[in-house]
Amino acid sequence: MSDQTAPRTTYQLPDSATLGAAVTEVLNTRRAETEHLGRVMAVVTAAAVRDILTGCDPDAPFDAATLELVEGEDGLFPSGRYWTTDGTERLFSDIVGETDAGNGIHDMSGWTAYLDADTRDVWRDLTTVRDHRDGREVYAFDLARAASLTLHPSKPVPPQRPRRSP
Repeated sequence: MSDQTAPRTTYQLPDSATLGAAVTEVLNTRRAETEHLGRVMAVVTAAAVRDILTGCDPDAPFDAATLELVEGEDGLFPSGRYWTTDGTERLFSDIVGETDAGNGIHDMSGWTAYLDADTRDVWRDLTTVRDHRDGREVYAFDLARAASLTLHPSKPVPPQRPRRSP
């Protein structure tokens, strides 16, 4: 076997420091955007509950404290069950009727679907596991804490080292 000369490089790459900095920047941006998405959807979920129970009157009183969210394959979904500040369990349909409750749950599901594995770091702290149903976790989502979230994170996202594939 004879020694052979390696072929010429067929393409050029940025140096490793430049490439590493670009990877870190894009991963940090993605992480910040994901946290922002989770915060916004948590606040929107709290607003949706208020709107369902008050007929979209932001000044009307209501006493919902926690919302039942069921883990789906792609995110969390509202069941229509909630608990009042005194712990009483209620259904949206008890308050607004079947049609308005169903429409409200359907509309809210469009937002809560974003409360998924990607945004778990935001919504996990707003929930407690209540039950397991059909192999899926059921959560109580704290509406007051969700409503009090700032829409943008108050602290900068710390640099994150890129993860390597196994």
